[in-house]
Amino acid sequence: MHRISLLVLSLVTIGLVGCSGQQQSSSVTPGSERKVAVISITSDAQLDPQAVNMGLTFANFCADEKYEVAIFFNVKGVQLPTKSFPDDFQYLEHDPFKAQIKALAEKGVEIHVCPVCMGDLKVSGDEIMEEAFVTTKAKLFAKLGADTMVFTY
Repeated sequence: MHRISLLVLSLVTIGLVGCSGQQQSSSVTPGSERKVAVISITSDAQLDPQAVNMGLTFANFCADEKYEVAIFFNVKGVQLPTKSFPDDFQYLEHDPFKAQIKALAEKGVEIHVCPVCMGDLKVSGDEIMEEAFVTTKAKLFAKLGADTMVFTY
């Protein structure tokens, strides 16, 4: 429940701060066959690697099932998709987290990073790894609709 509250707070904060002056448009079409999954990673990868690994694994499952997938790194999660995060950090026998992110991006998964959370943790835009991007309200909200499932890790 706490993580859901954090996700809602992050989304509301982005909306209030207005990361972008662009008008929000809905890409949801009633009766569409569109399948969308947003995976919100709020956990600190070094303190709770199991949760982060499950989020990345689930994103991969969704991509394999032909979902449109976006991973939203927010709260403490913004520390992971950075150039300074260790390339070899992994959970158990799974691939290192950054290798998983790169493979997901190659599959077409969007890697969003929360600008508000970045500011709170003093993560600059030039620190974000190439496969990820600092998101905007419009880019993130384009993934949210009646046809979207959201999981938080």
